[in-house]
Amino acid sequence: MEELREKLQRFLQRNTNLSRRKAGEAIKSGRVKVNGRVITDPWLEIDSFSNVFLDNEKVNPRYEEKVVYAFHKPAGIITAMKDDRGRLTIADLVAGKIREKVFHVGRLDRDTEGLLLLTNDGNFANKIAHPSSEIEKTYIATIDDFLSEKELEILSKGVILEDGFKTSGARVRVLKKKEKSTIVELIIHEGHKREVREMFKVLNKRVLALKRTAIGGLNIDIVPKPGMIKRLNEEELSKIIKGDR
Repeated sequence: MEELREKLQRFLQRNTNLSRRKAGEAIKSGRVKVNGRVITDPWLEIDSFSNVFLDNEKVNPRYEEKVVYAFHKPAGIITAMKDDRGRLTIADLVAGKIREKVFHVGRLDRDTEGLLLLTNDGNFANKIAHPSSEIEKTYIATIDDFLSEKELEILSKGVILEDGFKTSGARVRVLKKKEKSTIVELIIHEGHKREVREMFKVLNKRVLALKRTAIGGLNIDIVPKPGMIKRLNEEELSKIIKGDR
């Protein structure tokens, strides 16, 4: 889980009666302290542990309703809320579509498309991401070769990745065989970095395309097109935890 961070000017705007412009002016005029130090930079990044004072009175974060969104991440987009190299991020795609300050639960690598959860609820994020919850994630992978029954069995028992991580057994089934590739469905409950791609790499297979189609029992059909986002209701949230399909 990523620590919630935001610009000081935005924090003041959200948690006081100041407009964005007035918040910036207050900072530049030396009326704002962060952790006991006068700050004149409106773009200073603060986190949830920062103590902010305006005119020597503490500014407490206002209550923000806890929300969870389903987001269909397109391939080619960085799973991050900002990128120092200027690459397109998920934050760029959801800007203006949601008012809450959210973060992503887990990651999908840049080349992977699929279902991603965004939330401002740290407890929910921890529950979903923690390995002990064993919430299944479903992927559709296109592989650059055929998969034998023996290779499917190897994946189902778990493999040791290049970095030494031992995966739990995956549920794997072949969906379609093409002339030079195979499309498979793979279900795992871990979130190790690039796990699906690395699993096939152990078998000397290359993943040509990868899409996450479900988290627990929540299917990507709820946001069918890349870039779509939807706030989840209680019934939809329960599908993630319970895994009902």
